[in-house]
This record gives sequence, structure tokens and C-alpha cells, in this order.
Amino acid sequence: MTDILKNLRNLRLNYWCDAIESDWPLLKPTDQALLSQHLKKWMTTEVAERHSNSIRRRIHEAKFIRIQTVDQFDFHYNPSTQAIQEDFLKLHRETVEGKIPHAVFVGNTGLGKTHLARSLGYAACQAGMSVLFTRASQIVNDLATAKALHNLEHEIKKYRKPTLLLCDELGYVGMDAEAGHLFFQVISDRHDRGLGTIVTSNFAFGHWNQIFASESTALVTVERLTAHAEVFYLEGDSYSQHQKKNKNLKKNKS
Repeated sequence: MTDILKNLRNLRLNYWCDAIESDWPLLKPTDQALLSQHLKKWMTTEVAERHSNSIRRRIHEAKFIRIQTVDQFDFHYNPSTQAIQEDFLKLHRETVEGKIPHAVFVGNTGLGKTHLARSLGYAACQAGMSVLFTRASQIVNDLATAKALHNLEHEIKKYRKPTLLLCDELGYVGMDAEAGHLFFQVISDRHDRGLGTIVTSNFAFGHWNQIFASESTALVTVERLTAHAEVFYLEGDSYSQHQKKNKNLKKNKS
């Protein structure tokens, strides 16, 4: 009975708890046993449904655009993905267990960087973390607009808030000095707060001075992002083309 009351309070069903606690002594032992059995069943269902709804809400709020999971990724398609498989799967397991992930994926277009980043974000949602997926260009545009409208602090809070921020396609659009400073402010704030940041980029770190107008901003951004992060380097044939070939092979077989 004590466990039932405790679980009801954990579910914030305080009125139920008070009513049951008051009426319980009035019930026959057989009725107590029957009610106890049903209450445990109902609570198990309630907890499971709340958990599922919470995960669905976090996935919706993450704005993934599309769901991509680790079991959908073929690590054997080229030597570079085979090389990172063990370390990536370790990071993924730790994320599932509730550890906040930090990672940077570097490599040319079409190698699966975004897929792997999203799969960590999806795992983080399952583990109860708040997640936001966005593109680096979107962050820069939002911050620049907010600054012009004198609403910068509010916009920075939006990118500071999630437990895990997935910043895709860093380097597709170059940043002037002001944009680079604003972007760094978000990265630095998240680093100082111990929050997770995952970045994908087509540029190796030595070429980030081509992304940022200021070389010093490029250096400190790399420093903050890699301080606690796993860095994954991808190269070789396009993963997108690999997936397309597999689809065509399946079609031909059928």
C-alpha cells in the first residue's frame, strides 16, 4: 500500500492518493487485494503513456525535419565510417544512458554527418533531454535579426536553452565579424553551462578561418566546441550515393 501511495503522489494524483488512503481501511481484504492489483496495472499504463507522450513531444520540439536513427546507418559503406563506428556507438550508448553528448563531424558533403548527428539527437530525446536541430545559417540570421530589433538576449536564450543543440552545415555560409561574434557567444554560453553541442561542417578545423571573418573567433570557437567533444572525420565516397545504389539493387532484385 505504501508503494501505491508513493507512486500516486509521484504521478501527482494527490486527490486519488488522499481518497484511497482515507477509504482503504474500510475495504475488505479481498477488495483491497483486487484494488491494489488494478491500481498497479493502471499506474504502469499511466507511466508508460506519459513517457511515450513526453518523448513524442521532445522529438516534435527538436525540429529534426526527418528522423534518422543509428540502426538505419551503414557504417561498413566506407573505411572512414568503419573507423569511427566503435567510438560513435560508444557515444550513442552513453547518450541513451543519459550522458549529454558533445561531438563535431567533419567531412565533405553527402558522407552521413547529418544522419549521425540526428541519431544522437534522437537518442537524447529518448533519454529525456531537450533537443533543438537547426542550421548554422539559421542561428546567424536569427541572431542578426534579433540584434537589429533589440531582442538579442531573448534569441540567445532560445539557443542556450536546449540540453542539446544540433548545429548543421557550419561553413555553408560565411560569417562577417559581427555574425561570427554572435555565433561564438551562443557556443561559449553553452560550453560554460555544460550543455551539449553537436556540429557538422564541410571544413576541417584548419580552414575555419574561411568560415569566420576573424581568425581569432575561428580559433576560440574550435576550442570551445572540441573541449569535451568527440571529433569524427569522414571522407571517401558519398553515403547518399551508397544508399541510392542499395535502393536500386533492391528494386532490381524484386
